[in-house]
Amino acid sequence: MQPTEMRDIRKAAGLTQEQLADAIGVSRVLIGQMERGNAPIEKRTELAIRYVVDQAGNGD
Repeated sequence: MQPTEMRDIRKAAGLTQEQLADAIGVSRVLIGQMERGNAPIEKRTELAIRYVVDQAGNGD
């Protein structure tokens, strides 16, 4: 997952950085760093983001 893809997915799901951070158990600062390309996006983080976004899209 690329930083811009992460940001676009989060925004399309209607989530703030804070909401996404809370949902996957990281800090909002780290979400911002990942979206700017200043921190790596680990595979497990990518999977967690995709899961949360999928759940948000399903109204769960």
